[in-house]
Amino acid sequence: MAHEHKTDVHENAARIIEWLMEHRAEFEQNGIEETSLAGSVGMSEEEIREAVDHLENHEDLARIPEGLSDPPRFLLKPARGWHEVDDKQRVDRPAGGVA
Repeated sequence: MAHEHKTDVHENAARIIEWLMEHRAEFEQNGIEETSLAGSVGMSEEEIREAVDHLENHEDLARIPEGLSDPPRFLLKPARGWHEVDDKQRVDRPAGGVA
């Protein structure tokens, strides 16, 4: 069961990366509000949190606190591992956009 959960987290993280790649200009410039992902990607807030935790642990993205909001709100922005994710996506998807 733990292996199944880990697989789900990886699959959800991949879905989030795919969505961030489609919205890369906003993500790389202004950041994306973490709470907006649930509706955009079609996952629960819990699934989003676990997948973002995974991506943050791998330094693919970073959570930036939005002031002293209550409850806490975070912007997601690229972290130092994002360029590796970006490079891998470019290799996996040729310039025509069809893999």
